[in-house]
Amino acid sequence: MSRNKDTVIACYKLDGTLVRTYPTAISASRAKHVYKRTIDRATRGDVLTIKNLLWRRVDKNNVPSKIEPLEVRKISPEPKRVAKVSEDGKILEIYPSLVKAAKENKIDPHTLRDRLNGKYSSKNKTKFIYIEKDS
Repeated sequence: MSRNKDTVIACYKLDGTLVRTYPTAISASRAKHVYKRTIDRATRGDVLTIKNLLWRRVDKNNVPSKIEPLEVRKISPEPKRVAKVSEDGKILEIYPSLVKAAKENKIDPHTLRDRLNGKYSSKNKTKFIYIEKDS
């Protein structure tokens, strides 16, 4: 939607309910203590939220009182368990996550992840494997 006198900046909660409208991006930026370009980026969709609020540029004669809420995604799935396995296939130790396994074995977590995914082979006699949930 173009920036003209027929539009306003609408501010919504994350659940989609209207909080307030502002006549311009400058007035919204002053009220929320952010840069005008930050409000502009949010109304274009370059960023999802500013200060835990959704921002839209809407027609001033037709301001929706409710919009589609922001779906909050789970940041990461439950961590996979990791087992340290000897050369002959015996499980030496089980760790609740890749990060714990990396810390206790003094390995960089990124390196351990790559070893688990087969990108690198182990230089020593032990290797690491993911353990399925039902095991």
